[in-house]
Amino acid sequence: MDYGDKKHLKMLIDAYPKIFPDLNIRQTCWANLRKRLSNIDARFKTMLPKTYEAMLVLDFESLADIYEVYDGLDLKKNAPKVYADSKAYFSYEKSTDSKGNTWEKLQPLIAGFFMDEQNGFEIHTCHYCDMAYVNPFDLPLGKKAQFDLDHVLNKARCPIVGLSLFNFVPSCQMCNGSRIKGQKQIYPDARLRRKLSPSNFNYDFEGKVTIEVINKYGNCSTIGFEKRMSEYDLRFNTYLDPDYEEEIKAFYLTERYNYHKCEALRLLDLKERYTDAKIMELARLIAGGSNSKVSPHGMKFITQLKHDIFATEFNHRHHRCFGKLHDDMLK
Repeated sequence: MDYGDKKHLKMLIDAYPKIFPDLNIRQTCWANLRKRLSNIDARFKTMLPKTYEAMLVLDFESLADIYEVYDGLDLKKNAPKVYADSKAYFSYEKSTDSKGNTWEKLQPLIAGFFMDEQNGFEIHTCHYCDMAYVNPFDLPLGKKAQFDLDHVLNKARCPIVGLSLFNFVPSCQMCNGSRIKGQKQIYPDARLRRKLSPSNFNYDFEGKVTIEVINKYGNCSTIGFEKRMSEYDLRFNTYLDPDYEEEIKAFYLTERYNYHKCEALRLLDLKERYTDAKIMELARLIAGGSNSKVSPHGMKFITQLKHDIFATEFNHRHHRCFGKLHDDMLK
């Protein structure tokens, strides 16, 4: 997730709580709930912010710490009224608290916040797999979300993190649905839950993981790959940070990407057939220049030719799927 620079991040933190129409009422309820939770476990006195608004914009690592304590108490069984109120005050859907008060559905407001162009969220492909488009689209009555807002930390096990801005990740239905993530606790290890979320400011899958193609028989050439697809495997290299292997396993990225390995092999094939030397030769022939020197116009043509062949600029500008795969193959 890209929340922009510090100035933009502050704008998001200021703007998000304002979408809640009953913030004053929620604050009163939160003050009471916070006291009840602190009486159950003293750690909550320092962990839980005093205002409902602050709870909505707490950073992900702090949310993960709260989640561990809350989940370990099993309040659904041991303090059902506290759990019911926790769920009601922080519910994404319409809900009822322990006193029978009804709380309205908030999902449209939150989805609208993520779709609002002024907020600058880059919602184009799934933030977990980058294989599916999750963009919003326009209808006569307004924008429609073609994405799920995944709760990274399970809202059923810890309802009080259910509306927090940094617990939401735009994702495809495959990654968020019952086929992969669903309601299960995807990382059983608390340290990994704290680290491996795209909403964690220190998350760096892009920098720590490299997608590679290997040939089972050691053949370096990819020319004619379509007739030899079974020779190749695609893998995620995590030597810079082995923790990311857990995310790759959790979302079955190796298996899912291998079905689409032709995307990588096509790029490697193009690289092999259109080397720098061949592109320069084409530039000399088309744009002019001697055998030893390419004209300034020819250098511009070389850049354009590379964009045309490998579509790098186009893919970045229009946020196509498999963006990291594309970039890693061309490194």
